[in-house]
Amino acid sequence: MAVRLRVIATVFAITALVVIVSILLTYAFGNRVLEAHAREQLRRDGITRLEQLESIVKDAETGQRGFIITGDESYLRPFNEASERLPGELEKLQGFPWIDINPDEIGRIGQLIQQKMGELRSTIEKRRSGGFAAVVPIIRAGSGKELMDNLRAEVARLKERQLSALGADAKMSDRTTRTRTLVFLFSGVLNIAIFGWAYRRITEIFHQRDVALRESSRRGFELQQQKDLLNVTLTSIGDCVMVSDKEGQITFMNPVAEQVTGWKFEEAQNRPTTEVFRILNEHTRQPVESPVEKVMKHGVIVGLANHTLLIRKDGSEVPIDDSGAPIRDVNGDVRGVVLVFRDFSEHKRAERELLEAKEAAETASKAKDQFLAMLSHELRTPLTPVLATINLWEASEEVPPSLHPDLQMLRRSIELEARIIDDLLDLTRIARGMLSFSPENTDVHALIEFLVDLSQSEVQNKQLNLSLQLKAAQHHVHTDASRLQQVLWNIIRNAVKFTDARGEIVVTTSNGANGNIDISVTDNGIGMTAETISKLFVPFEQADPTRNRHYGGLGLGMAISNALVELLEGELHAKSEGLGRGSTFTLSFPTTREKAPSSETNRVPVTSRSKVRLLLIEDHSDTARALVRLLENRGYTIESVPNVALGLEATARGDFDLLLCDLGLPDGTGIDFIEKVRETDKTPAIALTGFGMQQDVERAQNAGFNAHLTKPINLQKLEATIWRLLQDRG
Repeated sequence: MAVRLRVIATVFAITALVVIVSILLTYAFGNRVLEAHAREQLRRDGITRLEQLESIVKDAETGQRGFIITGDESYLRPFNEASERLPGELEKLQGFPWIDINPDEIGRIGQLIQQKMGELRSTIEKRRSGGFAAVVPIIRAGSGKELMDNLRAEVARLKERQLSALGADAKMSDRTTRTRTLVFLFSGVLNIAIFGWAYRRITEIFHQRDVALRESSRRGFELQQQKDLLNVTLTSIGDCVMVSDKEGQITFMNPVAEQVTGWKFEEAQNRPTTEVFRILNEHTRQPVESPVEKVMKHGVIVGLANHTLLIRKDGSEVPIDDSGAPIRDVNGDVRGVVLVFRDFSEHKRAERELLEAKEAAETASKAKDQFLAMLSHELRTPLTPVLATINLWEASEEVPPSLHPDLQMLRRSIELEARIIDDLLDLTRIARGMLSFSPENTDVHALIEFLVDLSQSEVQNKQLNLSLQLKAAQHHVHTDASRLQQVLWNIIRNAVKFTDARGEIVVTTSNGANGNIDISVTDNGIGMTAETISKLFVPFEQADPTRNRHYGGLGLGMAISNALVELLEGELHAKSEGLGRGSTFTLSFPTTREKAPSSETNRVPVTSRSKVRLLLIEDHSDTARALVRLLENRGYTIESVPNVALGLEATARGDFDLLLCDLGLPDGTGIDFIEKVRETDKTPAIALTGFGMQQDVERAQNAGFNAHLTKPINLQKLEATIWRLLQDRG
């Protein structure tokens, strides 16, 4: 009904508008026609006035001529009448509302008339006083004729302009009259068309109303069915559901919401939501803004923050998770809010258990790290004096040559033990992503030659044929040299270890098509099966326990090498034709065109050692004694003290070029020592310790140590570090 009334009102409004517009247009065009007629009449009146003025002047001129010829005063009657009329006519002429004629032009005509009348009077006076003969020269001069011609010409020009404009006005008047007629006819036709359209539209609306009523009845039945289904669904759903109207009063609660809130729907119905759904922050105990108010304010879906508690009817508290959404009608207007929430007690309990488990795991991890660090320290510390003593004996001429093989065997065993400890720690660092890298330009060929040189004693003992085919033109890479050395050393050492006596090992390098350097280590040793290769890079997996029991090892070397290669952005592959047919390990790294610095020997020149003064702070007496003897035998000047206090007293003298300090001391730590030294002294310092975890290295460097070496100390590495620090200081 409302739609029908709106349509009818619209039709009548449009019809009225068309009628009003047509009347206004007809009136406007009628005015234009009247204005055109008025202009035409003005132009005609103006022409008449100009003609009258010209006629009066002509009458005056005619009277003047008769008097001049006859001398009879009676002939001057037309002149006298013209003289009397002209002032009034000129005044009317100037006051007339001229169209397209400006006052200057009217003034010009007035001037010409006055001049002409003056000339006529002057001639008349000459005739009276001097007779006919007196005026003949004036007439012959033609000045009077010239004035009359000018007056006629000026009047003719203005008349011509008015006549031309009069024709244009007449045409415009005709066009406007026709347009007015057409507008009137068009308005009439349009009104008829609108009434026809309105009739058809009203008929359609009545038909649509009937259809809509039938459709509304059908949809009402369907909506009732959907409402019944929705009620069943909301009643059966596992989450709490609460519905409010736009005033925030509760209109629905499902049984789960009744159970969680402690309110029955019959009790809560039409109550404010804030009275039934009371929530506060678990930590601050402050009330939380109602999600119903948020939804009504912003018209969007909202959720509760974490740690929200629901206050039940009996005052008990329940942790909940909640979301609110607007309920909109077909026009998009918010008609209410639906709240969906659930009891989060079980989830909170699981969260607490998970957090406790996480804290327990972290505690266990820290305990494991502390245990590994302490285990590393306790395992490394006794090895240091042993390795130092063996290095001393190897360099001593007092030891019989027959014992050198045994000394080498002992040194290799101790270094193997230290390597196993390093592998365990490296595996932990890799697993936790705490492995540090120091990239630099590295000459791969020089590194291979150095490692092969280190392996010469084992190679000679097994009488192996180890050959180098270093053919790569580009053999410099930008990587962590020590980590690359660790990988290559593992591969070369495995080749030596798993190749029988008098076997062959070939180390080759080449540049691939992509510019990488490919490093291959091929042996004709025990070989590997496909199953062995599949387990090769898995930590603690002995690839073939029955065959490897003879060779020993923890199964960490290749797993660590593979992880290091991935971190160094390289590739490591292993292949074998089978048992007894040897193995090939291939490494691939991107090359750099920049050449690495020339690799000079890392050993300190003998002539320089005697000038180097070292201070050793070491509380383990065996380690201190062995290191002092070893370094003194190498030509260094060294002083040893057992604790932090004596170390600080010694450094206060300023007599040392380099400091060697253990981290675990009886009256403090090496960290305490170096921090105190760094307040006044920049002498290079090396941390010598059995603590080899990554955090130990970082802590030592952050405290002020220039280098960190783990026990047992490799003599060559120690000397290379000493020499590097002294060169940097210089």
